[in-house]
Amino acid sequence: MIDLFSKKHVVFDGAMGTLLLEAGLPAGASPDSWNITHPDAILSIHKAYLEAGAEVITTNTFGSNKPRQKRGSYSPAQLTEAGVRLARQAVEASGKDCAVALDIGPLGEFIEPMGDLTEEEAIELFREPIEAGVAAGAECIVIETMCDLTEALCAVTAAKQYGGGLPVICTLSYDPNGRLMTGVTLEKVVSALEDAGVSALGCNCGVGPAQLVDLLPRFTACAHIPLVMQPNAGLPEFRDGQTVYLVGPEEYSSLMKSLSDGGVWGLGGCCGTTPAHIEALVASLG
Repeated sequence: MIDLFSKKHVVFDGAMGTLLLEAGLPAGASPDSWNITHPDAILSIHKAYLEAGAEVITTNTFGSNKPRQKRGSYSPAQLTEAGVRLARQAVEASGKDCAVALDIGPLGEFIEPMGDLTEEEAIELFREPIEAGVAAGAECIVIETMCDLTEALCAVTAAKQYGGGLPVICTLSYDPNGRLMTGVTLEKVVSALEDAGVSALGCNCGVGPAQLVDLLPRFTACAHIPLVMQPNAGLPEFRDGQTVYLVGPEEYSSLMKSLSDGGVWGLGGCCGTTPAHIEALVASLG
């Protein structure tokens, strides 16, 4: 596996859901189920990101937890095992020195006091996909798109307890003012995640690269560990009943180059980004 933390910059992949919708995933269906029902579609997306130059391939397991799969046909462990296996298969076939990152997304239910889940229950819900992903051969754990600091810390706790010592990366979704949906500031999040022992932290989803360029000085002022930034291809716009992202590969890569020049270690994409965005990012980094 690539030694991620010895490198000045590491390129992550981009969106999965965007490409699966283009490949025919029905709206409202679980993308994770395609690990089992449409493995060739998942493999082809991983392959496209590898060819674009991504060094970290993220598993298609964002929703592989019990609350999100309560109406599904497969267990979180089955989906996670299949997802890690496909990512590993793509990396091995490429012959490239890349890492497979186990993707852990939010549970889709709120933790007390905003919801009914206890922190102990949340940690246990994260345990199943984490243990399955580690057993299947994941090489790091990426906890992403968290909107609630308490839930993020529950996921980190589970990853530290059941993740077999793998590096844990945690990115949350902020608004353009650097606050979570719950109102917590990025400074408070950074402090809490560093105290929890993550290997790297940052932002994904929520905003585009331009907003992260504006927020970067606040991140660098308070963070003491590597930063990861995986923005959307701009802020979402609604046109003709569709959500669209209008930042193309050239503009995206130019703004991402500003982030890398500003000291960001991990660079990748979220909603609306494609292999073309990642390829342009790799070219901009030289």
